[in-house]
Order: sequence, then C-alpha cells, then structure tokens
Amino acid sequence: MIRVSCLLLAAGLSSRMIIGNKLLLKINKITIIEITIENLILSNIDNLYVILGHQSNLFTKILKKFNVPLILNKSYKEGMSSSIKKGIQTIDSKSNGVMICLADMPKIKTNTYNALIKKFKIFYNKKNRLIVVPEHNGENGNPVIFSNHFFSYLENITGDKGAKVLIAKNKKYIKKVNILDDSILKDVDNKKMYEVLLKYE
Repeated sequence: MIRVSCLLLAAGLSSRMIIGNKLLLKINKITIIEITIENLILSNIDNLYVILGHQSNLFTKILKKFNVPLILNKSYKEGMSSSIKKGIQTIDSKSNGVMICLADMPKIKTNTYNALIKKFKIFYNKKNRLIVVPEHNGENGNPVIFSNHFFSYLENITGDKGAKVLIAKNKKYIKKVNILDDSILKDVDNKKMYEVLLKYE
C-alpha cells in the first residue's frame, strides 16, 4: 500500500496581513485554517501533521477539536523551510510520499487533493524519484507531493522559498496534474486577497 502523509504549514508570521493572523481570519464564521484542515481530512491522505509556530497557543485552542498532531516549529522565524524540515523529521517513517500544503489556501477542494494523490499512486515506485505538481493554465501551484526519495533533501533546504529550488532542479521527475479551477494559485496573503475571497462567498 502506498502511503501519503501531509504537512500543513501554518507557522508563518503572517507579516503581510495587516488585519491580523491570516489563518485566523474567518470565511462564513470559520477560520481559514479550519476550512483547509476540513478539506484535507476528507481527502485520501493517510496522515495529516499541522506545523505551528507564530501564535501557536491560539491555534492549539482552535484546532484541538481535530484529532491531528500539532507540531511546534520553534525555528519558524527562519522561514518556511524550517517547517518542512520539522515535518519531515516527524512524519510516519512508512510514508512513500509527503504532500506539502499551505494553510492559507482554503479554496482548494478535497477532490483536487485526491487528484494529486491518485497521480502519485499511479506513478510511484521504489526505484524512481517522483514529484507531483498541480497546474492551472500552464502555471504551477500548490500543494506538491514528493516521493520519499526526496525526504533527505527536504531536511536540508533553507530559507523561505520552501521546496521551489528542489522542484526546479528535478524537473525530469515531475508529473503534472491539470486542475480546472485556479484555487491552487490563490493564497490569502494580504488584506486585498482576503477581501476578494469574501466577495465570492
């Protein structure tokens, strides 16, 4: 059985959102991070790990209703890569792949996650590296699934670009999934993006 774990990155400083922590803002009375977690829980992932950092105490209170591990990244100020490292060190050792998700993308539907997981399971084998990337109108988005061949590399990335450099260096191992909606490109990074999101609810 091919197992896919998920890291939900929720440790950031949310510095560009002037009206508060973006993940704690609400859409239809539910916080953005709760919406994202609910969509993931309904998907075909085998394990979900939420990586916390900035304001972790607030998140712990809100997320305790979900039966998922909440992992504290004390080095969150070092950027997104520190959360990925922490997650890779934590996930189930039997995982064949890891889906790295951003918590500020609440519009990604469960069936989008499942389409990526399905593609990964079709192409995964023990010998060959594999990266599954969603795309919309030719533009790459999130989340991305990496096979376990990349776990040691993910433990050694640095900075706030996440795994973009790793993806750029391993294009020949990429399998793309065409996603019809643009949710894989839309994160809620600032007040304007949040207002646009509310407008269409």
